[in-house]
Amino acid sequence: MKTLLLSRQRQKGFSLIEVLVSVVIMSVGILGVAGLQVLSLQQNRSSLFRSEALMLGGDMLDRMRANPLENYAGVDFQDPPPPSASNCVADSCTAAQMKDFDIAWWRCSINHLDASNNPFEICVTLGVTGSSLPGGQGEIADIGDETNCPVEAGESCVIVQWVESQSKNQTFSSVTLRARIN
Repeated sequence: MKTLLLSRQRQKGFSLIEVLVSVVIMSVGILGVAGLQVLSLQQNRSSLFRSEALMLGGDMLDRMRANPLENYAGVDFQDPPPPSASNCVADSCTAAQMKDFDIAWWRCSINHLDASNNPFEICVTLGVTGSSLPGGQGEIADIGDETNCPVEAGESCVIVQWVESQSKNQTFSSVTLRARIN
């Protein structure tokens, strides 16, 4: 009986091993939560870029529907914005001038910088100096371009792509929109 009382009196509080085990368990939990937070931020960033690309692609399709007399097809990813586009917001334009303005505005909205990271002059002229997509590019496919977006007669295809990951191996993501314009 006396031994039992002595052992209960000696054990007051936590041992160092118990404290270390609880610290390790807490550290693993905190690292897990931090990993989830990083993954959540990456997914939110990706979602933002995807919604921005959808908005820009839909905007171009709307511009094409508003100017049905002009053929917007044939714009490739590497093409710069048309440098001679008129500012159709400030001045009245013909259908052909409106097409060049629409393409220039759209391309500048996707990415206003050239390969040397200098802004395109037409983008500065139009006042579009903020790019929304990193490394963004856009293409308007025509009927003969079956590799990127197969289209049928009367349809148009708009593709917007951007750099998703800036690591050693750049990862591109894209949004493809097909719509009947006529």
